[in-house]
Amino acid sequence: MAVIEKRERKDGIKFRAKVRIRGFPTQEKTFDKISEAKIWVQQMETAIRKGEVQNIVKEAKKHTLSNVIARYRQEVLPNKAITTQRMEDTLLRYWERELGEYALSYIDTKLITTKLTELKSSGDARYKSGNATPRPKSPKTIKHYRDHLELLFTHARQWGWFGANPLAQLQRVTRINNARIRYLDDSERKSLLNACLASPNKQLYPVVIFALSTGARLNEILKLTLDDVNLKHGQAILRETKNGETRTVPIVKHLKDVLATHIEWVEKHYSQHAPMLKTKFLFPRQDGLAPIDIRKAWENARAKAEISNFRFHDLRHSAASYLAMNGATLLEIAAVLGHKTLQMVKRYSHLSENHTAKIVSKMNSKIFK
Repeated sequence: MAVIEKRERKDGIKFRAKVRIRGFPTQEKTFDKISEAKIWVQQMETAIRKGEVQNIVKEAKKHTLSNVIARYRQEVLPNKAITTQRMEDTLLRYWERELGEYALSYIDTKLITTKLTELKSSGDARYKSGNATPRPKSPKTIKHYRDHLELLFTHARQWGWFGANPLAQLQRVTRINNARIRYLDDSERKSLLNACLASPNKQLYPVVIFALSTGARLNEILKLTLDDVNLKHGQAILRETKNGETRTVPIVKHLKDVLATHIEWVEKHYSQHAPMLKTKFLFPRQDGLAPIDIRKAWENARAKAEISNFRFHDLRHSAASYLAMNGATLLEIAAVLGHKTLQMVKRYSHLSENHTAKIVSKMNSKIFK
């Protein structure tokens, strides 16, 4: 179907031509003359039907990538862990925005390569500072987007919607040395904690102390309820973890003192604002119905402390690094962080080795005087 719309603009009358064919993204172009618009429409329709733009098979005319994503959200995504659902939602929203209107048969290797290249150059906003251009997304991030698109095509084939795999010619990345260890040195840690303590958001400091003390992820911390924390026994139960398994973390020393004061405030807050609620979050927002959002407060505190190239998740890396530098084994670090294997904590091995070397050196100095 073709439509030509007459538009009156400040620079004169224009004619916007649109070509809509099922299974193919809408094509449109604006012309000064209606005759030019009509010629373009005829050429575009002919090109699409002849396959000069892209060969569209019968079955693929019925299904776009948006159709695949919608069915995936309905039938597949609900069966995954909550944290996985959140992660995949970001990937799904990206592909729906970029390729959702395209028929499955139109999505080829060239188009996917173009989109992945654009994605990589778009930069990672987590590391953006001021007006500076954010650095490119990491190879691991690009791999996540690429692999998830392939997963969608796998399901499309299982549903009988499409037979080809446009990613087959794109080499799958199986090994990426994307390990990142960014931890706070003593000066940075002091500056950041002071900035958090001075934040108008009085819950920011306890959240950051919790992350540094236990290595817990932000989502794991924010989903804690008052019932999950037992200061008498010095422990907190993390129920919504990345791998879906409940994990217990120790509450000791400074964190215990900070939480004691914080919990007293939280209980008073709930008694005044939402006394009837059954679920009471450890770090609640004003109405108590959900956890607080600390993103803006965190960004402001980080900027005030003048710390760059540092995400909230790097507090987890900091905790693991401090454990390694204080003699913890990789097995012990894995237990604290909740990793099932040692693979994820091998990045901290050199810190443990440095600590071991210092111990051996100190021992040798004493016995070989």
